[in-house]
Amino acid sequence: MVTTIIQVVVSREARRSEEDESSITIDLDFSTVGGCRQFTTARLVRSSSRRDDYGMDVVVIGGGVVGVSCALQLAKRGASVTVLEKDRVGHGCSFGNAGWLTPSQAVPLANPALLFKSFQWMLNPESPLYIQPRLDPGYLRWLIGFLMSSRKSKFVPGAMALVELCRVSVDMWEELEQRAPESFGFERHGLLAVYEKPDSFEAAHKGNELIARAGATVVRWSADEVRDREPAIIGKTVGGYFFPDDAHCKPYEAVRAMAAEATAAGVKFVEGAEVFRISEPSGNSPRVLTTTHGDFSAEKILLAAGSWSEDLGKMLDLRVPILGAKGYSMLLPKADPHPKSSIYLIERKVAVNPHKDALRISGTLELVKNDFSINQRRVNVILRGAKGMLNIGDTPVIQDLWRGLRPCTPDGMPLIGKARGRGDVWLATGHQMAGLKTAPATGVLLAQLMAGEKPSFNPEPFRADRF
Repeated sequence: MVTTIIQVVVSREARRSEEDESSITIDLDFSTVGGCRQFTTARLVRSSSRRDDYGMDVVVIGGGVVGVSCALQLAKRGASVTVLEKDRVGHGCSFGNAGWLTPSQAVPLANPALLFKSFQWMLNPESPLYIQPRLDPGYLRWLIGFLMSSRKSKFVPGAMALVELCRVSVDMWEELEQRAPESFGFERHGLLAVYEKPDSFEAAHKGNELIARAGATVVRWSADEVRDREPAIIGKTVGGYFFPDDAHCKPYEAVRAMAAEATAAGVKFVEGAEVFRISEPSGNSPRVLTTTHGDFSAEKILLAAGSWSEDLGKMLDLRVPILGAKGYSMLLPKADPHPKSSIYLIERKVAVNPHKDALRISGTLELVKNDFSINQRRVNVILRGAKGMLNIGDTPVIQDLWRGLRPCTPDGMPLIGKARGRGDVWLATGHQMAGLKTAPATGVLLAQLMAGEKPSFNPEPFRADRF
């Protein structure tokens, strides 16, 4: 009886398989009754070799952490993915950032709490936020959009969405650390935000209530608790907020670990391939991307080029309002005592990441578009800020100095989804200071949208066609 059923099913489905280029397998279920195994059901499993949205050719422009994550998730869904990177994979903004994986700090840059401070800071070359004066219509348009977006009605839903994206991403990074053959320094020891002024300490309460509503754990510490639990803090403090779910890693090593998984999934990485022309699609012919490493055709294009996305968007007649915001990080010898967790020196706007063999400090935000020069004055501001609160010595030795451009949109929210008026062009860019900390979940959301799946996150706050 079982043999007859299987023969009928296979005979019928084999004819369909020849027509639609699919293969079939039979999955049988048995149960045990009175000590004897009995056949219960047969399920047919069909797999298709025909090209559909899950088998599309995708070219990803940009080999930073966001581009690599999107490529990995698309490949997992059956896409043929090529990543074009103008330099080396992971050597842009992903290379030397603070390495924070911190839902507590995953909020839009356009923040109502910073609106009035930004006016005070913008022309001070030593302030945490410096806006380079420039008479450029696009630049001024971006600044106006930034100021208009610094409203509570826009900030709150954006913060809730970013914290969720980050929380899931941190878990995904932790899972990757467990799978990876080599560690990339992932540690979940929390983050301590340290305050020196009573008014800023009290004012932070409302903001942290929002973070808590989004699912992050927040613990208030007194000044004594800060000193007892984090002996690395040697400067004056009035208290702090501890976020135990936060983590940190070595950023470049993390990108390499993810790229290795993407390569194993079939992703092709082409380094030294700078895109300088993109053709329009013609009939059934796909677009052709002309690069310094040859031509590449693609059914779908994913723009994930960080601060260079605006210029690349122009090749596609797209407005991608991305402004580069320069930040610095440097590696120093271990402090004495060395921090137990990541530390954010709030008033000084200095980020501290304790690696096992070094101390990474980061800071400043210069809205400069694509100015890649090093401003020694601002490097000194970061060092002074760290020296005031940590024992790093009077003349700390900088083992490595890095600067990078964080890609910022006017409202401080990433662009994730289909580009306006371009069915074959998708965006995953504009992650400001949250690229590393939200990249894994960004890849999931983008791949789900491209594949027509039900998204795991609300895509509305990240809509790529909102500008």
